[in-house]
Amino acid sequence: MKKGILLAIGSYIAWGVLSIFWKYLGKIDSYEVFSYRILFTMLTMLIYFLACGKTAKLKTELTTLGHNKRECISMVLASIFLSINWIVYIYAMANHQATAASLGYYINPLFSVFLAVILLKETLTSAMKLAIVLALSGVVILAIQAGQLPIVSLLLPLTFGTYGVIKKNVNLSSDVAMFFEMLVVSPVVLSFLIFFAKHQLTDYSLLDQGMLALSGIITALPFLLFAEALKLAPLNVVGFAQYLNPTIKLAIAIFLFHEPFKVENLYGFVAIWISILVFMIGQIILLKKMRNVIK
Repeated sequence: MKKGILLAIGSYIAWGVLSIFWKYLGKIDSYEVFSYRILFTMLTMLIYFLACGKTAKLKTELTTLGHNKRECISMVLASIFLSINWIVYIYAMANHQATAASLGYYINPLFSVFLAVILLKETLTSAMKLAIVLALSGVVILAIQAGQLPIVSLLLPLTFGTYGVIKKNVNLSSDVAMFFEMLVVSPVVLSFLIFFAKHQLTDYSLLDQGMLALSGIITALPFLLFAEALKLAPLNVVGFAQYLNPTIKLAIAIFLFHEPFKVENLYGFVAIWISILVFMIGQIILLKKMRNVIK
C-alpha cells in the first residue's frame, strides 16, 4: 500500500512539474509538438511492451478489441477527445495560460462527476451538488472578471471528463489502451508532419529534437507509474492526491512563469478550492458509510 501511495504522489508531482517541460517546447508550433508527442509516445509504449515481454498481451487484447465493434468505436472516440485535451494543454502552455490550465485540472474531478450524472445517470450526494454549484460559481466569477469565458479552463475538464466517461465500460488494460489511442491518431499526425508542418524535425536544434523525442517518455512514464499505483494504493488516497498536480501547476505559473494573478482572481479560485474541500469531505463521509455497511 505504501509503495502505491508513493507512486501515486510521485505521478501527480511529475505531471505538475512537467508543465516546465511543455513550457520550454512552447516556442515550437503547438500542432507539431502534439504530433511528435503522439508518435514518440506510441514508440515508447511499443518499446515498453517489447522490453517487458508483453507483446502477447498486446496482440491478444487488440485482437479482442477488433472483434468488439462497440468498444472499438468507443476507443476511437476516446482517442479523439484525449487528442483535443492534449492540444489544448500544449497550446495553453505556449500562450501564457498555465494558470488557466491549472484551474482546468482543479475542476476536472467535479466535471467528471457532473458528466457521469448527465451521461450515465449516476446519482449525486448533497456534498457533490454543493461542490458543483461552488465550482460553477468560481468559473462564473473568473469569467466576469476576464470579460470572457475561460475557454482553456473549461475545455480541459470537458474533453478529459468525456474521455473518461467513454472509456468507463471498455475492457482494455491501461497500457494497451494508451498504445491503441496513440495508434489511432498516428496516421493523422504523421500526415500533418509530412504535408502541412512548417518545419521538419531536422530543422530544430539537437536540444529541441531531443526534447521532442523525450516527450514520449515524459508522457508514458508517469502514466505507467500511475497505473501501477491504482493497483496498490487505496482509490480514495489516489483521488485526494490528484490535487497536487494543479496546485504545483498553479505555483509554477505564478512564481516561475510570472503569469499575472490579480487579487480579484483569488475570489474565483477560493470558490473552487472550497468546492474541492466540500467534495473531499463528502467522499470521506461516503467511504465511511460504505465501510459501515460492509461491516
